[in-house]
Amino acid sequence: MTSTYSLSTANSSDYINSESNPLDEALESTSTLVNPDRRLKLVFDRNSVISATLYSRAGPLYRITTNKAVSRTDLCDLTEQRVVATVKRRELFPDAVVFAHRSGKSIRLSKWLKRQKSPPGIQRTTELLTPSGSFTWKSDSTHRFALYSQDQTPIAYSKMLEDPPTLALVLMNCSDSIVQVEIITSFLVLEHKLRMKEKFSQGSTLYTLGGQFIMMG
Repeated sequence: MTSTYSLSTANSSDYINSESNPLDEALESTSTLVNPDRRLKLVFDRNSVISATLYSRAGPLYRITTNKAVSRTDLCDLTEQRVVATVKRRELFPDAVVFAHRSGKSIRLSKWLKRQKSPPGIQRTTELLTPSGSFTWKSDSTHRFALYSQDQTPIAYSKMLEDPPTLALVLMNCSDSIVQVEIITSFLVLEHKLRMKEKFSQGSTLYTLGGQFIMMG
């Protein structure tokens, strides 16, 4: 069954809104990492993957909004003024992701973003399946998250910034806007899960939604 995908939910009154102040200093702090001709650098206006505005040097490009129950996160393209991706965290059914460019059909999250088995002691990887092919997310000592193509070409990486304390996502060798949306969305999912795990290991208080630990941040 094809699900109905509303593009108007980003303005819902029960959503956590992010302020829209440019982060000029943060953009400057990553300038040495970026060749403007080949890379798109997205700086989050706050250290959050559920409520933030993503800026490039040209200005705000995307906004992330999440409802109060943290059961739904939308990614809004600010240029087109529409929701381009939605992550649904559900109690009775598997988590799902919805993309405007995939006709608004609900896709099981685990079929789109697949955890890969690995030998003991080896960092697990996650396969991202897009309309343009598959990519692999990895974590290492250099990057919290880094994305590679099948031939190991670097595609994207995340970076924590110190002043102001926030994060950035840098996309390389990726001019396809559809793939960009899926890369950004997959990063939001993985970073949120990692933050939940880190908070849980630190003994922070979390609540559950459908057996999943949910944290605000």
